[in-house]
Amino acid sequence: MQLMLDDESGIPIPLDDFAREAWSVQLGRAEASQGVEQLCERLAECFATSLAGCLDEDLQRPSEAQVRYATDIARGLGVALPAEALRFRGAMFEFLQRFAEAHRTRRRGPPRDR
Repeated sequence: MQLMLDDESGIPIPLDDFAREAWSVQLGRAEASQGVEQLCERLAECFATSLAGCLDEDLQRPSEAQVRYATDIARGLGVALPAEALRFRGAMFEFLQRFAEAHRTRRRGPPRDR
């Protein structure tokens, strides 16, 4: 089995004998029930989920908590939240690292005289 990246290159997918046999049975079932299209959709969804887990950590999506915190920081400090930070965890980390301390300081307010 091979994952085709374009017309000329691909990545071989190593399957052991069991996986190869099980895939053959699964494909046969789909062909018999005219469900090949549904099987392909399911396979594509599983592949997309697996691929996301294989990416470097900085290329993965930021967490919902990071997005909420960054949005709060951007509003509180009046700074722009870069689109890259909303797309990639590495850019989000850089944004948070750059502005989090200023945000915490601002939330604490001015020092009180005693």
